Amino acid sequence: MQRYFTDKELSAGKVYTSDSDTHHMKNVMRFKPGQEFHMVDIGRTTFLCEVTDTDDRVHYKVVSEIEESPELPVRMSIFCPLLKGEKFEWMIQKSTELGAFDFHIFEADRSVVKLEARKRAKRLERYSKIIREAGEQSRRNMIPHINFGKSLKNTDFEAFDAVIFAYEGNSGNPATGLNRVFKTIGPGDSIAFVFGPEGGFSDNEAALMERFHSVRLGARILRAETAPLYALSAISHQFEQPASH
Repeated sequence: MQRYFTDKELSAGKVYTSDSDTHHMKNVMRFKPGQEFHMVDIGRTTFLCEVTDTDDRVHYKVVSEIEESPELPVRMSIFCPLLKGEKFEWMIQKSTELGAFDFHIFEADRSVVKLEARKRAKRLERYSKIIREAGEQSRRNMIPHINFGKSLKNTDFEAFDAVIFAYEGNSGNPATGLNRVFKTIGPGDSIAFVFGPEGGFSDNEAALMERFHSVRLGARILRAETAPLYALSAISHQFEQPASH
């Protein structure tokens, strides 16, 4: 069933008018009175809604609240640099589908892609649209936020329960596996997961981050756009599956 997000606070039984999704509702989905869809409100609550009218905009009635838990039990924030071509857009799209909480873009010492400050607002607008559409498609009940942050040296990680540094230099060291870090994390915790650019981390960055959990993502070297997906999949397996392991 089609899903949308709204900045409004919804209540069962009340009628509302579509806003930013009007074009999609009318011209893509071609909604007619009586058709149903899901709407997630500002409080991250999902509601079953029914179209009542489609004149200039779409009017809909909130039928009932839907009980669901589509989010990961832990909040994973992805810290990563921009990547070449469409790799970054692909990564944030798939990471949203896999449950990422938010995205923080930083410029690494070996970053291949560097974006001027004056171009960032427009780029964020595009990224936010990709994330929103991925959130609707994967039936999330929140839209991950994305922003340009500071360098690793100037980033404050104090608000996180755990900071995990995905370092390619650990690929040959089984002792740096994710399982040892997962033992220190529980449901409801917030995780900062730091990933590098195509050229990897510099020695200075590796030294800076060694005070945190420095890990390997398996025994192989992953592409920059693949690493966050590996980490999200591992977190999903660890915290969403029955505790039989």
